Amino acid sequence: MNMTEIGGAHDAILASLSDPVDGAAVLSNVEAILPIVRAEADESSRLARLTDTLNAAFMRAGIYRAGFSKTRGGPEMSLEQQTKMVELVACVDGGCAWNVAVLAATGFYAGRLGDEAFAALYPHLDMPTAGSFHPRGRADVTQGGYRVTGTWRFGSGIHSARYVLGGAEVFDGGQPVLKPDGSHLVLGCWFRTQDVEILDDWHVVGLSASGSSGYRVTDHFVPNSYTFDRYYTPKPNAEPLVKLVELPFYSMAGIAIGLSQHTVDLATESLRSRPQVGERQYALLGEAQSLLRAARAVVYAGVRRIDEILFNEGGIPSPQDMARGDAPVATELARRIVDLCAEIVGSRVVYNAYPMERIMRDLVGLSAHASTWRSRFIDVGRIYLEKAPK
Repeated sequence: MNMTEIGGAHDAILASLSDPVDGAAVLSNVEAILPIVRAEADESSRLARLTDTLNAAFMRAGIYRAGFSKTRGGPEMSLEQQTKMVELVACVDGGCAWNVAVLAATGFYAGRLGDEAFAALYPHLDMPTAGSFHPRGRADVTQGGYRVTGTWRFGSGIHSARYVLGGAEVFDGGQPVLKPDGSHLVLGCWFRTQDVEILDDWHVVGLSASGSSGYRVTDHFVPNSYTFDRYYTPKPNAEPLVKLVELPFYSMAGIAIGLSQHTVDLATESLRSRPQVGERQYALLGEAQSLLRAARAVVYAGVRRIDEILFNEGGIPSPQDMARGDAPVATELARRIVDLCAEIVGSRVVYNAYPMERIMRDLVGLSAHASTWRSRFIDVGRIYLEKAPK
């Protein structure tokens, strides 16, 4: 198929997409654009960012609208739906899926804006917003806002974004501004992407397509209305997706599931191409598939439970509900699944041209994120011990 035919096929897919008015429509659109993901994944990995073609497809599908509330015209997708959306893309490519998970959080952050600032920054919802809160920058109080300076790492999706957020500690007259609980006030500050310096520091083992470059600003003015309290108090009566600060990170567990599914699919394809399959290979595939089912079950049970509470008026998930180790569990199971399937596939796994090689590297990248660290189990254990019946 030549480039004209490829472009024509892509255009036909995009023309067939539904208006992304709700979660079901967005998921249907994401399934429809998976051929575009397959066609663009290699180039996205080479460029270390999404291609313009894939970014446009994600935008048209409604991926970047996922976290916007219904009152702001968004689909207000549940965490379960968002995790499924991420999984679908991760079944094709982990780095591309990372962009889905991160840039789909745009609405979570935009939901903290007042109406006037929201109207100014988001005249429409297809304006992906990247950002990072570590290491923290500095925001000095000035007339009408803040002078912000900082250098942040891991600005995933920044090359595809219209805006970038940066986390900054607030100072007034050189003194730290403290909240009522005594903690240092940390703001999320909006910048236009063209106002930040994107660093050439994203040269990595895995998840290359995530485009997670660092960035910096120096003495940049940010109006008061273009900031929000990064560590705000839970708000039971807010719209579901802005009740808690931690919510944008739960869909990332879908990446581990998608990578696992892709791996099992490759192993299955490998066995089907052989004239004869031994009991050892059947056992390896059976164990891998069973572990995949376990990973999927634990992740979706967790986000479904949180959704049940979030989408009830006045509901706030308990610390037990939120301090879940599901993403680390799914990542641990993904490692085991990859090992099992690599034994099935054999020596082909070492070749760059074979897809499992990238899956292995992407799994390394996934394991480096805070949402999948084994240290997450510390919070789970502590809360369980405090709340368990005596």
